[in-house]
Amino acid sequence: MSRSVRTRGDTSVGRVVVECDPAEVDSGDRVRDLDQLSPSERRSFLDAVDGTTRLIDAPGLAAGDVVRFTEYYRVV
Repeated sequence: MSRSVRTRGDTSVGRVVVECDPAEVDSGDRVRDLDQLSPSERRSFLDAVDGTTRLIDAPGLAAGDVVRFTEYYRVV
């Protein structure tokens, strides 16, 4: 799932977080614990998890990254 955001004619894809099954996490995936994120990344992640759109603005997290919190969440 992704969302497109239009700004002045350019299209960029916003990243979202989705809950994932830990069994789907591969050994090559970058997995980070919540406490390994910077304070601003942590706030953005928590806002996304609690929000309805799940949009995230955390430059240190890339599509495919997994964050371990109360569940596992993948950035897509």
